[in-house]
Amino acid sequence: MKIAQIDAYRLFPRFIKETWGSDEVRPVWPRSPINVLVRITAEDGTYGIGEIATQERYLGETAEQVLSCVRIYAEGLRGHDIENLAGAHSKMEAAYSSGMPGGRSTRSGIDMALYDLVGKAHDLPVYALLGGEYRTSFELLTNLFFKTPESMAEACQSYVNKGYKGLKVKVGDVLLAEGWSRQALIREMAILESALAVVPRDVYIDADANQGWHSPKWTLASIARFARFDNLSIEQPLHYADLNGAAFVRSNSTLPIILDESVWSPQAMMDIVRLQACDRIVLKLSRVGGFLPGKQIIDICEAAAIGISVDTTPFTMIGDTANCHIAATIRDPYPVDCGGHVYYLSLEPEGILTGGLVLSDGEAHLPDGPGLGVDVDWDVLKRHQALNGESEGVTRQIK
Repeated sequence: MKIAQIDAYRLFPRFIKETWGSDEVRPVWPRSPINVLVRITAEDGTYGIGEIATQERYLGETAEQVLSCVRIYAEGLRGHDIENLAGAHSKMEAAYSSGMPGGRSTRSGIDMALYDLVGKAHDLPVYALLGGEYRTSFELLTNLFFKTPESMAEACQSYVNKGYKGLKVKVGDVLLAEGWSRQALIREMAILESALAVVPRDVYIDADANQGWHSPKWTLASIARFARFDNLSIEQPLHYADLNGAAFVRSNSTLPIILDESVWSPQAMMDIVRLQACDRIVLKLSRVGGFLPGKQIIDICEAAAIGISVDTTPFTMIGDTANCHIAATIRDPYPVDCGGHVYYLSLEPEGILTGGLVLSDGEAHLPDGPGLGVDVDWDVLKRHQALNGESEGVTRQIK
């Protein structure tokens, strides 16, 4: 069965301010994203859906750039066999970026829609197409951006009470916004100390510096005081390309080291393994290009005994459910961040998306059914686009 058509539709979610703490965070992500919904329709009318995230500062792609990239990919994929997933990636890489970092968010959304479509065609969930599941329920992780020790401690306690088993405490935002200084680093350390004081030892704390600490030796000096906390890991303290620095920190620290932004392809993952630069990674489908390369990265990590956490971008329900499908294939059950559609982004009007994962009692649960298990009410989507000035509505076709 062949690809007949690829459509793309803008989504206009809004950040939920209460979850982000205070306006001090805004210089890092200055405005709400415009995510893009992808629909791939086969010759028999069956369709699959995927989602492209467009965080400008973080992923380096605007909605306009993503839509232009969809057009490029669609030209090469029309008439392509829907089940030839490797061939689809090969065509996309040949059409744009040639294996460099660009275009991976768009490739991820198209990959997601293809897996959804193939799953529906064979009456199989996506995780079955990826090789099968270890579990379909997941402990939860959330990202916390609060910028005072008091507000961070309160937020941590709140999520622990909800049953969350993973908390990502942001400790690099001030440095990213203001530049490196000892004063800013001390402020970040105070926020981390407040989290550690209230979180029980059976809950993971990932202290995420978001590349903001710069110096391997400053990193070691800063984290030495936290060595007694066996539930604490340090995430991406250095620039994503500084794998030698990450390896130095890991080899001289008793705390586990996580790499996030450094993980953008299977090839990059191989370099990380060669240098023994981390103990765990964060896998983001948007950054690596979708399920196919994501599963390759998982296989590399598991062969090298490196842990894998799955993180939202943030996504709406489509991408968050996709996160759980790939998390189902990971042997070691680290908490999953799949709450972007609830805690970070709000879609108006409600009811655009139906089905998808269910959050309850501190866990996420995948739905039964083929493909991703998420669908779209196209009439509600049309109203959503009209409310946001998208005059072409759901007739926007990528040709």
